[in-house]
Amino acid sequence: MKTWKKGIVITLAACILSIPSMAGAEEMMMKKFDYSTVTTMKKDGTELAPLRQIAESLGFKVTWDEETRSVTLTKMMMEDKAKIDDKTMKDNMMSGNAIVLQIDSKSFKVGNTDDMLMYAPSIINDMTYVPKAFIDTYLVK
Repeated sequence: MKTWKKGIVITLAACILSIPSMAGAEEMMMKKFDYSTVTTMKKDGTELAPLRQIAESLGFKVTWDEETRSVTLTKMMMEDKAKIDDKTMKDNMMSGNAIVLQIDSKSFKVGNTDDMLMYAPSIINDMTYVPKAFIDTYLVK
């Protein structure tokens, strides 16, 4: 009889302990952007998507800096969109709320952290294209 009770207790404990890990695995599954609404292209075996079009549709403010050939993405709350200005952008960048990509460079910044891309952002037909993996990893949450 004791063996039977012990088996139930162990099984119950195992089930209870596995519930948080099951939720964690579900949370870890990345959301994907619906790319059917944009024109994507393939270059050197990498699928690329237009950055500005997708980022703005996801609520990001997109700023181009001609001097450094870089793009800054800042996530804005709905109430902030109407009153954004250069000072707000700089404040967000300084506080680590921005993503900065440089054209033709695989390195980029997420807040205050440096990261690397497998494929550098490119300008094609006057539009900045980035790998789909970048969008799914950093913009879609």
